[in-house]
Amino acid sequence: MTLTNSFRTAAITLLGASCLLVASAVYPKPAVTDVNLTGLLTCAHCVTLQPRKGFTPWTWATYAVRQGDAVVLVVANKTYTVQGDRNLLLKYIADKATVTGHLDGDTILVTAVTRPAKSE
Repeated sequence: MTLTNSFRTAAITLLGASCLLVASAVYPKPAVTDVNLTGLLTCAHCVTLQPRKGFTPWTWATYAVRQGDAVVLVVANKTYTVQGDRNLLLKYIADKATVTGHLDGDTILVTAVTRPAKSE
């Protein structure tokens, strides 16, 4: 590699790093907040579609999640993607649940899931 090529490579690397710094300053990532939300815990496809023939809402959601579908929490008209221990989430799938965790955008990183109190 000649001196000119080395200089060109260094300049491109520096330019790329500068673009990343500017992009992160212009578009700051939203802060992660702790949340405690109650809603329907289900699969992403179950939110808008009816269960297939021969499936109950629980069996269809369980099947879809085991096939790799995302788990979501529907609170009023807002849907959050839920990430955490799949086995724990499956215990509450297709049912009302209270999810505790860290909200990052529209994704909840789950720390706990419980049945909601009777009044909720």
